Amino acid sequence: MFDTSHPMLKPLWVRLLICGITLCWGVFEFFMGSTTWAVIFAVVGLICVYHLLLEYVPPEDRPNQGGSS
Repeated sequence: MFDTSHPMLKPLWVRLLICGITLCWGVFEFFMGSTTWAVIFAVVGLICVYHLLLEYVPPEDRPNQGGSS
């Protein structure tokens, strides 16, 4: 879905911020009565939690993926 090996995503606070904003925006949309957008943002937030917090591997710990080294 997106490149989790980007150096910008290395700090934990950045990954927490991305997950928190998407999940909070889903809650906000739910309380505003827009359930479609609430579900969309909640699903995106859960995907972010899975990829950025649960399955995250820092870039230097990843094996070389066919680079020219």
